[in-house]
Amino acid sequence: MKNILFLLSILLCLNLPVSAKNDGGGSSGGSSGGSSGGSSGGSSGGSSGGSSGGSSGSDGGGEYSGYSGYDKELKRILHEIEKKENYAGALKDLEVYVYENPQNANGWNLIGFASRKLGKYEDAELYYKTGLEINPTHDDILAYQGELYLETNRYDLALSNLEKLTEICVFNCDEKVELSKAIELYESENNL
Repeated sequence: MKNILFLLSILLCLNLPVSAKNDGGGSSGGSSGGSSGGSSGGSSGGSSGGSSGGSSGSDGGGEYSGYSGYDKELKRILHEIEKKENYAGALKDLEVYVYENPQNANGWNLIGFASRKLGKYEDAELYYKTGLEINPTHDDILAYQGELYLETNRYDLALSNLEKLTEICVFNCDEKVELSKAIELYESENNL
């Protein structure tokens, strides 16, 4: 909780002149992902990564209508990340979003993802950690955090995240497959 308050105070200082276009938080439970694009590859729509928050977030349709825990604004930002790979623009919007929706683990997942794609590994690590404090079994965060560990040469921690995903993912766990492939690639590139 201390991390959340610390991050919120930093984000407030950084974003005072920025206005948000937000209609509320995410819903409880449900899936937490989407195809992530970038070098992480693969799909990340899972089944255990919901979060708590304000409104139900259903906007009645559109490309991301099946993503519970993603309100209209978070779906818009997700589109910026996935379809446009606009990580810098998405990061600015996500800073506002997590400030206004600090209990939505999906927001923390996406801000961690965008930060990681921009090479801001320390920030990404803090954002993933915060999201896991909210939802310790958020499959997307565990997979992306595992990829962060590989990108920062912390192979053992990536393996630990894969073990966690193996425990929580029962069927059709794209996140587990995605992290497994990233680990296999890392092992082959590093002769492990």
